[in-house]
Amino acid sequence: MSRKELWSGRFRKQLDPAAKRFSSSPEDSSILKFDIAGSIAHANGLRRAGLINDEALKCLVDGLRSIYASYADSSSALLHGEEDIHMAVESRLTEMYPSHGPRLHTGRSRNDQIALDLKMFARDGLLRLAEHLLQLEGVLLKVSRRHVNVPLPGYTHLQRAQPMYLSHHLLAHFWRFMRDIRLAGALFDIINSSPLGAGAIGGTGLPLRPSYTAALLGFEHTFENSLDATTDRDFALNIAYLSALISLHLSSLAEEMVLWNTSEFGFVSLPDSLSTGSSLMPHKKNPDIAELVRGKSGGVIGELVSAMVTVKGLPLGYARDLQTVKSPLFHAVDETCSSLSMMSLLMDGAGFNRKKMLQSASDELTYSVEIVDSLVRNGMPFREAHSSLGKAVSASVEGGKKLEEVVSGLWPGMHFPSSPLEDIEMRSSAGGSSLSSVRRQLDAAADAVKSSRNWLSSCRRRVSKVDRLLGLK
Repeated sequence: MSRKELWSGRFRKQLDPAAKRFSSSPEDSSILKFDIAGSIAHANGLRRAGLINDEALKCLVDGLRSIYASYADSSSALLHGEEDIHMAVESRLTEMYPSHGPRLHTGRSRNDQIALDLKMFARDGLLRLAEHLLQLEGVLLKVSRRHVNVPLPGYTHLQRAQPMYLSHHLLAHFWRFMRDIRLAGALFDIINSSPLGAGAIGGTGLPLRPSYTAALLGFEHTFENSLDATTDRDFALNIAYLSALISLHLSSLAEEMVLWNTSEFGFVSLPDSLSTGSSLMPHKKNPDIAELVRGKSGGVIGELVSAMVTVKGLPLGYARDLQTVKSPLFHAVDETCSSLSMMSLLMDGAGFNRKKMLQSASDELTYSVEIVDSLVRNGMPFREAHSSLGKAVSASVEGGKKLEEVVSGLWPGMHFPSSPLEDIEMRSSAGGSSLSSVRRQLDAAADAVKSSRNWLSSCRRRVSKVDRLLGLK
């Protein structure tokens, strides 16, 4: 489609080639599927409104499906020489059906068209993130069950704090990711509103029904305000934020795997298939995948910042700046899904050193909280007990004595935990680290995974309407 055809004769000169390259959208290859599905829904809406006949509808739908079948795996080839995916599809369709192709854009603007495409991508990306989250959740649950009663030190400030079970530690990561899934559920309901029919800015005077095309595409709602519908990129920011939050949680888990994999900790051995060596030092086995997950999180956070800065000063109504929000959205989702997948493989293949963890968890200084609790149970005020035991710890460290020996001298008959297991089992409060509490957590975690899988299946059934429009189901 030439410049003259596209702009209906308003301009006397073609766009400068350099300006065309500068303003093109090569990243649009990510939304070919959604652009074509949206166009098929719009074509059906045109027919329902009596704006095209049955023959035109059949040609448009057949042509659009043919374009998708031809370019689904090579959408960049379709984009070659075109400004964006919308014009690429319409140009190819008009070549196929010269009398019907030009009718497709009736009652539609690229403003509501791109908002629709991005919402469908965001909706699909949200479900992809949820699927990868559930995969990692399943691995964490499996590894927690496998090591349900294996002790290790818990840390604050990277200093040994209190012993706990490895399962309790891994479940802390599990619940972080479960919050991410629950946030995805809330965002899906917000995102699942179609902007198609909003036109360029003020709606349309043609008898189109946005609720009809919304239903065809699996959207639960339509827009309330046409100006808001074409300007809104909150959904993109929400998905970028969710990706950034997931990446933060992944980075924390990856950092622990890097630390625990060192000889100084020695708690975990990462699989050879997910590690690399040194080009100079033959003995090295480096946790590169965990480091990359940790490193890539910064890029995802950067995508969120980039998108937010783009929209922060824009007035209502479409502005071309919004084109630059697409790439951060696409990259944030793809990078986060990739990192989730790699972390699932890493955690599933990790080998935990029970002997080394037990040895580190047996540091008797980490039993101090339970000794304070014993003093409190015997009637001593907490602050007095805390201060007294602090002095006992100092005497133990400075005098080279065992803490148990110092405690027995100060408080004869005081029970001192005999092992990290006994110390852990004293913390049986709800959500605590005792074995009974961990088993309750495991049951709750399994229920949460099941509930999330049911939610995901329900959402997938809703959005599968897109594939049916494309003739894929």
